[in-house]
Amino acid sequence: MKWNLEGNIMQILNIELSEKERVISESGRLIFMSDNVMMETKAKGGLWASLKRKFAGESFFLVNFSSVKGKGIVSFGSEFPGKIIPLKLGEKDTLIAQKDAFLCSEESVTFDATFTQKLGAGLLGGEGLILIKIKGPGQAFFNVGGEVTQIDLKEGQKIRVDTGNLAMFDSSVSYSVERVRGVKNIIWGGEGLFLATCTGPGRVWVQSLPMNEFAAKLQEYLPNRGGGGAFAAGMVGGMMSRR
Repeated sequence: MKWNLEGNIMQILNIELSEKERVISESGRLIFMSDNVMMETKAKGGLWASLKRKFAGESFFLVNFSSVKGKGIVSFGSEFPGKIIPLKLGEKDTLIAQKDAFLCSEESVTFDATFTQKLGAGLLGGEGLILIKIKGPGQAFFNVGGEVTQIDLKEGQKIRVDTGNLAMFDSSVSYSVERVRGVKNIIWGGEGLFLATCTGPGRVWVQSLPMNEFAAKLQEYLPNRGGGGAFAAGMVGGMMSRR
């Protein structure tokens, strides 16, 4: 499998498939494909695995793309502004990711969902009770919001992350949620009531643009139910002032 990334903010992933080579993606992420690429939608892993993916915020069905006559091209795009992260997973590698993080992978990569180890982490962590589990071996691609940084934690090393900014981490990393300390931090800190604590060893990927915050900010500029909104009100006000 050959691939390349284009763009900076809304990136495009182009994959060249050899004959009979197969790639699996989230539904709705296709941009284009060559005429010799076949598309087949399946509930990969059976009913229970598909239901868990649905509960985790992913699609019930996954889409298989394969080239049938010579080399083929298939292209995917992220559904939000951010970065596409390519990772080559070994046979023993397992990643835990937030919902919507998985984009596509080779057929050998298994895609499932997992319950958070602690009930409090699921209820308070901002990502729900179920996270996405991706196991190697094979090439996989993930999409995250905004810019991304990778932090390599040593054994016992800890970092505390805003729950919405935690994109994904190695399964060797322990994940828990703790309440923000200090009354002033809680009331005026602007970071919410809880932070995620990640304890090494392992890699942690942190994103700069949580999608729930991005959506909330966009909501401020959308028309309200009455059909108005700040933008519409400004337009009307400007028209009235010119009369």
